[in-house]
Amino acid sequence: MPALPLLLALLAAPPASAGARQASAGASVAAAVVAALAAPPGGPRAAAATRPLHGLPYRLDPLGEESGPDADPRFRLDAFDCMTLVETAAALGSSASLEEARRALDDLRYDGPPALATRNHEVLSQWIPANLRKGWIAPLALDPGGPPAAIAAVEYDAARWARLARLGQRLHGVPPERLPVGRFEVAVVSPEAFAALGRGLPEGTIAFVVREEAPDRLTRVSHAGLVVAGPRGERLVRHASSTAGVLRVIEEPLDRFVARQRAASRRALTGLALFAIRDNTARLHPPPTP
Repeated sequence: MPALPLLLALLAAPPASAGARQASAGASVAAAVVAALAAPPGGPRAAAATRPLHGLPYRLDPLGEESGPDADPRFRLDAFDCMTLVETAAALGSSASLEEARRALDDLRYDGPPALATRNHEVLSQWIPANLRKGWIAPLALDPGGPPAAIAAVEYDAARWARLARLGQRLHGVPPERLPVGRFEVAVVSPEAFAALGRGLPEGTIAFVVREEAPDRLTRVSHAGLVVAGPRGERLVRHASSTAGVLRVIEEPLDRFVARQRAASRRALTGLALFAIRDNTARLHPPPTP
């Protein structure tokens, strides 16, 4: 073969090869996740099954409804933002297969049939209340002698939603009658107390980053992560980081996670809201109707 055509052929080969490697890597990740579903259900399984996701790329809003305004897939294992990583962890925590995880993820993300209007968009007023009610999560029970918890609250009414809309902040695709209204509260521990808890945090604990209330902001929750055990039993936070130059699922010690969150915004950090991932297997396998 002449030199120039040969060179062009060699230059053309890598994309196909890269695609094959990517497909192979995706299959390897899925196989590793499935193998980890043998771990005890709840937080331990959530931590084990998301371990193969460490290092995968960050992508903002990677899940959707597979049609309509947000046609992204409803389930994927190749890219995450902070919230979809936590949601996937909670789904995997009660699943024995990827098919079950898909069904669980729909139940976690939606308050009704999957649609943009029924998605649990806002964490304090929608996601947490819905998944407490459905049994996917529970407030983390801290030791009586542990750090005191404070209450962080947010209030929504029609006037606030109208003001947010004028500022360009809205729950896209949610009709006015479905917008959350009322006062919503969550218990938080201070950033310092969270970092000091160390091994007192069970594997699979969800940590929501809660910031100071601001009437011109849509939400107080700016980030989320999953507490996991490191190689020496130390506690790390596994999270999908949007930090420039990172943009992937990472693990870091509790104090470094807190420092990253402080640096991420000038809006003051109120604390961390902590939730256990429950074994919700019974919800995936309801008893047959008589």
